[in-house]
Amino acid sequence: MKLRRYNGIAFLAALFLTPVLLLQSGDGSALLDALGSQDQPFQQMESAMKACLPGADFLRRLQISLKYAGGNKQQNGVFISEDMLMLDVQLKSQAIVNANITRMLDFVEQFQRNSYVMLIPTACAVQQSKVPYDTVAPLYNQKQQLLDDVYRRVSGYLTPIDVYPTLRNHQEEYIYYRTDNTTTGLGGYYIYAVAAQKLGLKPRGIHEFSVEHLDYNYYGDLYARSPYREIPPDRISAYSMSKYWRYYTVTHYENDGRSRRYYTLYPQFREVLGDVKDVLLGGVSPIVTIDVGNAAESTRQLLIFGDRSMQSYLPFLLVHYPKVTFVDTASISPSLLEQVDVSRYNQILFAYMADSFIDSDQLSILSWLPQRQEPA
Repeated sequence: MKLRRYNGIAFLAALFLTPVLLLQSGDGSALLDALGSQDQPFQQMESAMKACLPGADFLRRLQISLKYAGGNKQQNGVFISEDMLMLDVQLKSQAIVNANITRMLDFVEQFQRNSYVMLIPTACAVQQSKVPYDTVAPLYNQKQQLLDDVYRRVSGYLTPIDVYPTLRNHQEEYIYYRTDNTTTGLGGYYIYAVAAQKLGLKPRGIHEFSVEHLDYNYYGDLYARSPYREIPPDRISAYSMSKYWRYYTVTHYENDGRSRRYYTLYPQFREVLGDVKDVLLGGVSPIVTIDVGNAAESTRQLLIFGDRSMQSYLPFLLVHYPKVTFVDTASISPSLLEQVDVSRYNQILFAYMADSFIDSDQLSILSWLPQRQEPA
């Protein structure tokens, strides 16, 4: 009953403010059409308000706040805690998980490369004390139902990289963004420290990296879904190896044949063009290759199949490799993937946030990879 009363208040506020906002925004014809619609009028009204009312964002934040005050702490698939937002990760289909596992095993059988798998748990699995248990359905147990299960099924074929215990040990630190569904630069360091050991590398200490804070007022994808105004903004940070100076060439390849190149890991003008997170490695593209000009002598070359979480841990891994190639399996086209020669790489890493791995078919695209051209 209380929740209905708050929703009613939000609706009355919208009715009161609508005439004022219409005077500021033109004729408001889209809104009037929505009000007269018999086909899902409230959904159409919400879309129309976004299109023609300058105060629509304010009304949406008001609605979220009123629902939260009424006890609704999970809105639009997002948990709202006192100081952060967390994606409510739920398994949609075990068939998707099975298909992704099968594709990894097929890859290893076909290419016979040293392969590793790293699934990164989301914030609600690591920082469980912040999840409002009293108001939501049971959580999907990422540790037991996903990570442990996947690592068990690929054992003997791929080397598991389990970052869950380390992230849990550092859960009180700023390792997940408060408004974005991925790990921060600090969280990326802890992921790197575990991954490096499994990859046969000696991880560097955090003190060997300098940090530059790019933005203190960032709001990410979770805030776009549930803009609860009491959640503080995020800080975006860039980490660089400070002990030895390195020269980087970062090349992004798009599906339409276009490419762009940077000679820094953090092209800061990218913030002007869009999102400040696009400063990190120049953003995410179907293929990103990073060449390190004065890296220590090494024959290692790393190929990563993954998602945007690589922006957090890859700057640290670059200390150990003269070349790393990242492939965004969710966005790459078959024609562009055909240009990737797996035989050039002696280590392959499958690295995904847990929600990416269970939500969609990430790896069937790998059937377009050309056959290896050199012996392993």
